[in-house]
Amino acid sequence: MLIILLLVLPDVYIYWVYIRQWTQRRWLRLLWWVPSLALAVAAAIIISSNDMRPDHQAWVSIYMYFFLLLCAPKALFMLVDGIGHGINLLVTGGAKTREGYDCIFVRIFRIIGMALALFAITLLTYGYFIGRNRYVVHQQTFYFPDLPKQFDGYRIAQFSDLHIGTLRDGHEADARKIVDLINAQQCDAILFTGDLVNHQSAELDGFRRDLNKLHAPDGVYAVMGNHDYSMYLRYPTEDERHADVEELQRRIRDYGWTLLLNEHRIIRRGNDSLVIAGVENDGRPPFPALGDLPKTMKGLKRNCFTVLMSHDPTHWRRNIIPQTNIQLTLSGHTHAGQFKVFGWSPVAHVYREWSGGYAEGNQILNVSDGIGAVMFPFRFGAWPEVNVITLKRTKN
Repeated sequence: MLIILLLVLPDVYIYWVYIRQWTQRRWLRLLWWVPSLALAVAAAIIISSNDMRPDHQAWVSIYMYFFLLLCAPKALFMLVDGIGHGINLLVTGGAKTREGYDCIFVRIFRIIGMALALFAITLLTYGYFIGRNRYVVHQQTFYFPDLPKQFDGYRIAQFSDLHIGTLRDGHEADARKIVDLINAQQCDAILFTGDLVNHQSAELDGFRRDLNKLHAPDGVYAVMGNHDYSMYLRYPTEDERHADVEELQRRIRDYGWTLLLNEHRIIRRGNDSLVIAGVENDGRPPFPALGDLPKTMKGLKRNCFTVLMSHDPTHWRRNIIPQTNIQLTLSGHTHAGQFKVFGWSPVAHVYREWSGGYAEGNQILNVSDGIGAVMFPFRFGAWPEVNVITLKRTKN
């Protein structure tokens, strides 16, 4: 329904206010509706077919680009131009000037609307062709009073939300770029905080050689995100869905990564130790809530220093802070909306913690902007990132 409204409302407005005044030729008036009609038909085919097989996801990405390229500029123009006409109606009763031109309010807002439409086209095109693979390294340092001395200066490479199926539109080589970028940071450990795929395990076909090359002295660790549970496809039976999830888990382990499903591992330096723990995805509805903190921390002392991977950042305030003393939690999931300007993103109205570091007492959460994109391979401002986190001991 939202797709239809975004297609129809701007077209109706522009047609009624402008097209029907510019020409009386019926074929030209009908031509105005053709692009939106084609996009509506394509949307109906995509939605009805439920066809998100790996080799077909590229078509969805291309569709989203042309859909937004057509709809977003027109919608912006409609909103701004409509304000101009509304002001004109209030001030002049809708009258034109003596020469027959629109009043100054209409002309000013029309120019602003056209400028914003052009900006939207430029932004979408840049984000789709360049921003999506403008990979950056985000250096962060977090201080803890109880960090074991032997781990002072310990470096973690966090990456999140790879969504590797989106790379199957001619960007397969980006998997090697991402792996090389992470390895180049020469961190002590590499932590992946979920959403390896978009929909199903078969998206990983052809990427084993690259993902298997990730390495760090203390290992590569991973948890699962909401997309890794095959929850966005219809399966004939639940057994088939579970089988695909198990196949994804098998592949992750085959890469040499340590998959933590409500589990932990202990890294030792002399007499000191650091815990790396990981919970299954624990989100608000409709996302899976499978995290089990008691099981994850079973057998550990309450004051042990722990780095926890939990894909969904809402888990931090809902359960991690009230139930544990876990010092550092690493999450992803939000992508920072894949769009950020001056430190703001629309996703800030959905998530309280959505990008970067947050502190509550001695507990810290870091939310990665992610390194991939889902559905629409676009990024602007929220560039795809690798987070290099240095742990430092607070001086007494």
